[in-house]
Amino acid sequence: MRVDVRLWREDARYDLDCAQDMLEHERFNYAVWLSRQAAEKMLKAAYMQVAGRALPVAHNLVALAQDVAGGIPAEIRSNLSFLNPHYTVTRYVDAAVGKPSDMFDREFAEEAYRRAEEVLEWIESNYLTTLENS
Repeated sequence: MRVDVRLWREDARYDLDCAQDMLEHERFNYAVWLSRQAAEKMLKAAYMQVAGRALPVAHNLVALAQDVAGGIPAEIRSNLSFLNPHYTVTRYVDAAVGKPSDMFDREFAEEAYRRAEEVLEWIESNYLTTLENS
């Protein structure tokens, strides 16, 4: 596996682990954000592998997935659409129109985590698994 692809993949898994830590500490907005970040980083790992060119300066998860996969299964598209808007509202008062820490609860954060985990599994099994020994 290319070193840059491996690093993005490992960092995606690290972010998902950190999202779990934030859930345990009831920092729900950060659990949502880190779940979303994990999905973006894993998509970028797959993008580099599949496209073989520099990463786009983009944060739209659905667009990244389309660049990687073309056709996206409906459930994965739904997960990406759920996670997509939480790039800024989880962190910025002006984007959230209030304190982000007051906007999210455990149920929502757990849903974001579950959806991100499904996205990571889909990407790894379809685009990165065959790269383990390369």
